[in-house]
Amino acid sequence: MATDKKRVIVYLPEADKLKLDQIADDLGCSVSRLCGDLLLQTMPYLEATAQAVKTARTNPAKGLELIQTAATAAQRDLITEMEKLK
Repeated sequence: MATDKKRVIVYLPEADKLKLDQIADDLGCSVSRLCGDLLLQTMPYLEATAQAVKTARTNPAKGLELIQTAATAAQRDLITEMEKLK
């Protein structure tokens, strides 16, 4: 299938690759789809974490504040998604 998406190669220990294979099989998707979806869905949190770490290097108090804000947002989003499952 043709795609305009870019490829990312990830090296994993064999045991972790087997876990991904099993999870993908359980979900009925490919490992590539599983990993791509996981990365795309968590990208906002990864970006916020990276920004907090970068900030903390020069301003630890502000970095901690950013990390706490990101964690609170992630928890809120998780709760919202869990509520949708009820």
